[in-house]
Amino acid sequence: MMLIENLLIGVIHIAFAAIDVLFLVILLKVIYDRWQIAWIEPILTAIRPMMSVVMNRFAALVLKATGKSYPEKTWLVLLIICLLVIRFLIVSILR
Repeated sequence: MMLIENLLIGVIHIAFAAIDVLFLVILLKVIYDRWQIAWIEPILTAIRPMMSVVMNRFAALVLKATGKSYPEKTWLVLLIICLLVIRFLIVSILR
């Protein structure tokens, strides 16, 4: 029984790490869009395919739910809010 609990906790930790990576990528994108720091550009070009997959899937979900299309900055804010809500829900369920 403890094995299942430990595996579940491990999966949750990996999910939290993935959420943290998404937060950092979004933060880098916002910083680059605002101040155009040169050394951030290679990082963003390397992770652009991953972010486009995430943003396209999230945009399709929101478009399906609301029926509206939004600009990219709005998608980023909505994604951050959704990730925070998911994180708080998981933490509150586990307590």
